[in-house]
Amino acid sequence: MNVSGSGPVSLFDSVLQTQALREEIGVRLLKKSQDVAAQQGEAMVQLLEQAGQPLSRESGQLLDAYA
Repeated sequence: MNVSGSGPVSLFDSVLQTQALREEIGVRLLKKSQDVAAQQGEAMVQLLEQAGQPLSRESGQLLDAYA
């Protein structure tokens, strides 16, 4: 009886499919973590740039975030 509607899969094929799926999940997770790190970096730069705004118009003091 064939419940799934597809042909029988050998144990070796099943192991290969499982490994390929794990690798695909790992790649997606890595890409997502890199995207999050890039977003956090951009947010940090923006925060530093906002912190570098003059304290007052007269003082003209700035935080040099790139030093």
